[in-house]
Amino acid sequence: MTKERQRNRINADTLARLDQLPAMLKAERDRRGLSQRAAADQIGIGFSTVARVESGKWPHAPGFLAIIAWLDVPGGWFLAGAEQQDAYRRGWDDCAAAVRAAIEGGR
Repeated sequence: MTKERQRNRINADTLARLDQLPAMLKAERDRRGLSQRAAADQIGIGFSTVARVESGKWPHAPGFLAIIAWLDVPGGWFLAGAEQQDAYRRGWDDCAAAVRAAIEGGR
């Protein structure tokens, strides 16, 4: 694989993981029982940033860093190579399963 093709693949892989940010933010906000405004206050960013991210828009770098810190997701998760991706995915899948169980248990 040429360096350019490898770089494009890395970029595509990174973008695919970044596309999960809106769902990750909403799931964690729901897990904590917070409104968008309350989550924004906890994160330390504007309410409109939370609303934009959850609708699929991208935050500026400081907002992104604040969100992933609040989510307790290492920045490396977004940049991990294929060999590390499965470990990160298992962690996220475990988290998602716990959120589903908590929601279903509250019904």
